[in-house]
Amino acid sequence: IIRIFELIMATTANSQTGYHSVTPRTNCPHIRDHISPNWAEITIDVSKPCTVCNDASENWRCLGCQGVYCSRYVNGHASEHNKDTSHSISVSFSDLSTWCYACDDYVTNPLLRPITAALHVSKFGEIPLNSNGVEITSEEDTTGSGEGTSNTAGGGPSKA
Repeated sequence: IIRIFELIMATTANSQTGYHSVTPRTNCPHIRDHISPNWAEITIDVSKPCTVCNDASENWRCLGCQGVYCSRYVNGHASEHNKDTSHSISVSFSDLSTWCYACDDYVTNPLLRPITAALHVSKFGEIPLNSNGVEITSEEDTTGSGEGTSNTAGGGPSKA
């Protein structure tokens, strides 16, 4: 009975807050082919508005062309951009999660860590730290030795 009560409370809490738990896909086959090789050469500004409607409230950066577009919960320009271009991978300025349109899922991959770290610096003014307090700056996955875990798991309701 206690477990049933806990499940009901958890479900109620999630529906009241609008948030849900997300486990990103780790085997997205589109990441390598849909990330522009020159992403790091472009200035990252997480306050940049949507290039179509100029809304700045909830935007995503296309990792194929580096364009900035609003989420489906604003005016849906990120989704429209994917339909028009087939650029599959976008990263959220809101929660730094990464979305793959082809997989229709949140994704994570060591290749995304430098991108997420750069976005983190733009948003918070500091390099992100892993659970061991070590700066995350590379795509190496050495969580045991304290070098690189990513906090890109999308934990909120935002989708591109």
